[in-house]
Parts: sequence; structure tokens; C-alpha cells
Amino acid sequence: MNSAIWRLRKLLASAPEYRDGYGLRTVGSETILERTSWFDVDTWALLEASQAALAGAEAQVDTSGIKQILAVLYRYEGPFLDGEDADWILEERERLHSLFVQSAMILVRHLGLCGQYHDAILLARHALRFDPYREELVRHLLTLLALDERRIDAIRYYDHWIGMIQQELGISPLPATRGVIDEIRNLHNADDAQHLRVRLMGRDERRRATN
Repeated sequence: MNSAIWRLRKLLASAPEYRDGYGLRTVGSETILERTSWFDVDTWALLEASQAALAGAEAQVDTSGIKQILAVLYRYEGPFLDGEDADWILEERERLHSLFVQSAMILVRHLGLCGQYHDAILLARHALRFDPYREELVRHLLTLLALDERRIDAIRYYDHWIGMIQQELGISPLPATRGVIDEIRNLHNADDAQHLRVRLMGRDERRRATN
């Protein structure tokens, strides 16, 4: 721990913006990393990105911020402090993972509804690397592949995924997931595709679309 703190102090001191006595402080038995505008920390960036994405969950995500949020989501590379099992770490790990998945799903839907299928598919696959059993996200990916005229890829992915959950978890997909793949298998015309696209909409968006 002492060695890690020494290295972190040295790293902070190498920045031109660093001021002695700020950034990393020891208060009693605790070491506190103060937030500064010039120091980029993955967890802080994820929190800010998720706040921006969640704020637009029922409205359109601000287009100008899409690239910034995407850049942060692609920085996510797995569980927070993986291998550690202190109670506070487990709680923070779950919180950060939940924010990552929620934000990814919002952007996947947004990109898909804007017709940016390639970017939406890439993000969905990235998120599924870390949460492969999240069925809502699987449904989004299947839908996007079909809308991108990659129906065969969607069916192949579903077949692979269903084999994985049956082998590893001994369960079958939810009815909603089976419903999506049935729609994709019976996708024959533009009207069918439009009906499939509705699955990417949020509740309020669906209500507006049907009124």
C-alpha cells in the first residue's frame, strides 16, 4: 500500500497542474484522492458519462455528447478492482457495472433508432463481453443485426447464445427473447422491419409512436 501511494504521488507530481499538498491527502488512517479537473480517472469518467446517458433515457441523448460517452464506455474493461473482495469494493463493483450496462443499453437503442446500426452493434457486443447473460441487451443486438440486413448473423448469434446459457446455466431464454428471434425468422418485408424497430424504443417513445 505504501509503495502504491508513493507511486501515485510521484505520478501526480509529474503533472504541470500539480500543486504540492493537493490531489492525494492522508487524513488519519485514510488516504483521499481529491477530484481535480486535470486528472482523468476511469471511475469518475464512467459516473459522468452514465449521468449524461441516464438523463436522456426518456428523451433523445444529446447528440453532441454521444462520442464522449461512447469513448468512456469503451474504456470499461471489466470488474472494478477484480480479485479484491472487501465489502466496499464488491458494492462499488456492482454499482459501476450496473451504470455501465444501463448506459450502454441507452446508447445502443439511441444509435439503432438513428440508423447507426454498425456503431450500435459494436457497442452491444462490447457490453455483452462483460454481461453475456443480460437478455435485454441480447434482444437489442439481435434486433440491430436484423435491421442491418444481417438476419443470418442474428440467428447464428442466438443459436450460439442459447447453447451457452443452457450448458452453463441450465436455463432457457425468456419468452420476450424467443419472441424477437421468431420475428426475425419471419422477417419478410419493410412493415415487418418497422415493427421490429419498435423494440428499440423506450416506453414513452412507443406510446408516442402509436398515438
